[in-house]
Formats: sequence, structure tokens, C-alpha cells
Amino acid sequence: MLPNWSELPEELVSIISEKFNFYEDYLRFSSVCHSWRSVTLNNHKRHSQFLKYFPWLMLPADEDEEEDDHRNFFIPSENKIRRLYLPESCGCHCWGSPYGWLVTLGFDQQFHLLNPLSRARLSLPPLSTFKDRSFTDKYPGHNRMCCVRKAIVSTDENNQVLLVCLIMGGSRRLALARPGDTTWTVVQYSNLHKDVIDFNGQVYTIQSRQIMLCDQVSGSGPTLIHFADFPDGVPGYEQFYLVEFGGNLHLVVRALDDTQTQTQLPPREFHHCIETLYFEVYKLDLSTRKWDEQLETLGDYALFLGSNTSFSLKASDYPECKPGCIYYTDDYDENADRLVGRNMGIYNLETDIFEPLYEGDDILSRFSPPVWITPNPF
Repeated sequence: MLPNWSELPEELVSIISEKFNFYEDYLRFSSVCHSWRSVTLNNHKRHSQFLKYFPWLMLPADEDEEEDDHRNFFIPSENKIRRLYLPESCGCHCWGSPYGWLVTLGFDQQFHLLNPLSRARLSLPPLSTFKDRSFTDKYPGHNRMCCVRKAIVSTDENNQVLLVCLIMGGSRRLALARPGDTTWTVVQYSNLHKDVIDFNGQVYTIQSRQIMLCDQVSGSGPTLIHFADFPDGVPGYEQFYLVEFGGNLHLVVRALDDTQTQTQLPPREFHHCIETLYFEVYKLDLSTRKWDEQLETLGDYALFLGSNTSFSLKASDYPECKPGCIYYTDDYDENADRLVGRNMGIYNLETDIFEPLYEGDDILSRFSPPVWITPNPF
């Protein structure tokens, strides 16, 4: 008779799990059966040793993988693509965050929060509670791909979700919800937003050429308050990101070139022809609401930009991380909803040098942008 490995004593399972040096091996071990998973997920001491783990890039599923119970993750520190059993993400479009949570939207038009490591899932209001004439019940796949421009997740010190904020719809309005809410709350007078961030417990967003603060305590519902203008000389037609590092709020400008020819890309794909030329970074003085001079270096920090929540890491805390660099993915807003993974890479702000994010033959992004997520088992 074959042994029933699920009946191994818990103490022995715990001892074995302590021997793993790589988080992926630890996760695979915990996925063998329910009893092993219970032991490993309850080992908070061991989990804490893996909390400072270099971000993963969750890759979108292509048409052949829509019904697959697994999702692919690119691990930059290993330059490898790994498969993770994640049936809760099957058929879903996903947006990442630095707190271990994914925002997902499936063909059923239901939003959820999903932790890809613990597979915990929390309900969010359905898409039907956000009215937008660009959405249609006839084409749920179109809704799934096009309705959200950016999603952010705010958590407390225990990684409990406090707020989810989306830039949604054809007008790019701002919508808020907390786990357990039944409807999305649309912020008054909000449209054409380009990015959003939770900074020091406040929601800031880019609207037109201004930084706006979301007032959530107004008696008539959330509304926007002007907080700061753009830095002088920054055009309004580039890609923009709000990101915190060193305790300060920063604006990142991504200059794009759309003059590339189609012959440089696989002809069988419908694709855009966009290339990143450079990045600029500006720090906001919160006391004066004015911008300091353009930064020439990020110091010990690295930034992670894309369709995910923009975030930073202190490179000295992560041996694999390149200090002073911007890790970026292809997140150009494409009406036809198909992208390829060409406009991705690592940019050194000080030296103005680009290098590839991935050394391999696979195209990391075909039909939608991949998203950065920092693994967190809780």
C-alpha cells in the first residue's frame, strides 16, 4: 500500500518545512495537501523570514489559458517563470499591490481581493454597481479587460484591508469600496484620472495636470480637493505615477515614443508600437505643496511601476534588487486591449541606461499588462 503522506505527524511536517531556503519550495510543500498547508501557514515564525521577498510579476493568461487553474509568475531574482496553483484567478483580470493582495475581476463581473499565496479571498462590490455606458452585458470579456485603469489596496499594519480604490470606466472616475460593501462609491467630480495612491492614510490622485486629495469625510460623500499643481515644464500627455519612498510623495514622468514601426514586433499580434524613452522623478514638499528640483538619483530605493499600485523598495533590504533603478512594465492604455511585452525593462535614473527585465524567449505580456505584486502569506 502506498503511504498516506497527509497523515504525517504535524511536528514532522513542521520540521521539514523549516529546512527550505527558498519561498517557492516552501509554498510547493504547503500545497501538497490540506494538513501540510495548515501546518505551514500557521508557522508565523518561518513566514516572517520570507516577508522581505523580491516582487513577483504576475503574468496575464492568454486565450488558451483562460480556464487554467494555474497562473504564471515571473521571478526576476531568478529570471524564471513559475506556475502557481491558483484556481480562484481562473478567467480573471488582475491588478497587483505591494501588500500581497490582488484585485480580480472575472467573466461573472464580480470583483474580489485575492491573496495568491494563502488563497484567501474577500468580496468586493460587483461591476454592476458602477454605472458606465462603456460597459455592456453582451461583452463581459470586454468589461473585464477595459473597465479598470488602476487599482490600489490600502492595508493596516496587520495587512488587514482598509480600502480599495479603482480608476474605472471610460471617463476614468474614482471609485472606493471596503471589503463587505455592496456598492462602489464614486467620488464626486472625478474624471480623467491617471494614477492614484494611498499616502499617509490619504488618497491622492492625478487629475489633468493637478494632484488632488480625496476628502472622504464630506457630508455629501467623497469629493476631490486641489492639493498641488504639476511641476513647471512637465507636459500633460505622458504616463504619470504617484509613488512614495523615503517618507515623501513623488511624481514619476514616463516619456513615451510612438514612432516605432510594426516590423519590429511579431506581425501575428495586434499591438501598439510604444517605447519608453526616459523617466523623470520629482519630490513634493508637503509643507509648501511645491516640487523640489528633479531628482538625479533614487539613492538606495528602487521603484516598481505599471498597471499595478506603484511602490518602492529599499534595495539594501533585498540582495537581488538594483538600487537607483525603476522596474517598469508595459501599461500603455490600448483601446484594442492587446499589448506585447516589449515596453518593459529596468531603467537606471542616474546613468540613463536601460536593461532588459527578462532574458528569455517568452513574451511576458500579450493581451493585458502583467502586474507587480509583493508576496505576503497573510
